[in-house]
Amino acid sequence: MQRYYAHVNEQGKVYGVSMNPSIMVPLPVYDSNYMNTFYDEKTGQFIGIRITLSADKTEISADGTDTATVTASFKNWDGTPAEYTKDLVVSVDGVRTVLKKEKGTYKMKLSSAVEGIKTISIITSEDPHLMDSQPVKVNFVAPSK
Repeated sequence: MQRYYAHVNEQGKVYGVSMNPSIMVPLPVYDSNYMNTFYDEKTGQFIGIRITLSADKTEISADGTDTATVTASFKNWDGTPAEYTKDLVVSVDGVRTVLKKEKGTYKMKLSSAVEGIKTISIITSEDPHLMDSQPVKVNFVAPSK
């Protein structure tokens, strides 16, 4: 049997019904950066690491030798610098690969002999502290003759 939960405000008025039990945590101010963070009930802290992917080139020749370098950088949910040391699970057009931190950075080189746009994204479900990030696209174009 499914369970349902009433979401009740401070005055006792029900403002929503859902299938998700939840806790309400008072915030000092409205800040959309709280969205997609992880709340640690033991410490009372919001945790979330936002990943930004960038590519040094968004269009390269599909000649198998030209490369684009995709780099991942990290900030805490509130914009302060974040240190991240775990391996990242990356998807390149749906194919998963592991990206390891090397020499202090997360970088991956891409090349292809096939024309088309490749989408690179982080699989955030592998770590609950990672927040959703925007993918980056690299366009592989026909080599010039």
